[in-house]
Amino acid sequence: MSFSFNDLNLSGVQVSSASNILKPGRYVCTAKHAKLKDTKSGGKMVEVELEDTASGCSIRGFLNVHVPHSEQATRIGHEQLKALLTHGGHKDPNNIGKSGIASINGLKTGVLVTSETYQKDGQTRTGSQVGGFFDPKDFVADTSSSSPPPKVPNDDIPF
Repeated sequence: MSFSFNDLNLSGVQVSSASNILKPGRYVCTAKHAKLKDTKSGGKMVEVELEDTASGCSIRGFLNVHVPHSEQATRIGHEQLKALLTHGGHKDPNNIGKSGIASINGLKTGVLVTSETYQKDGQTRTGSQVGGFFDPKDFVADTSSSSPPPKVPNDDIPF
């Protein structure tokens, strides 16, 4: 079947007005779609989607589990994965290999999202990345940035 722009119909598509990627902050997220992937350097990483339980927005986490030329990067990735498993309530966080990658799906954990600066198409851009995991019991919603809606004046219109 070939594509024709002239036949494109968007009648069943909802309008997206903002990015659904989590902004820097602290969230309680559910892990979804966890999979083991190859890295460009010949290693392995766990890719997992982390969906905020309150907003439905999400972010992908990339956790190195084997970096052939860096013991330090491998160690850091292992620490991050263990934090996800431990704070998410995994039944056996020490033996994820025996439980299987799919056992990550459904874990509910605290996620720290941080800001990152990167280069794309010769331009410096700012985005979000997973900065760490924490016990979701320690989550406190940030209400300092939300303010009550402005009061509507009840005056007569002067015309």
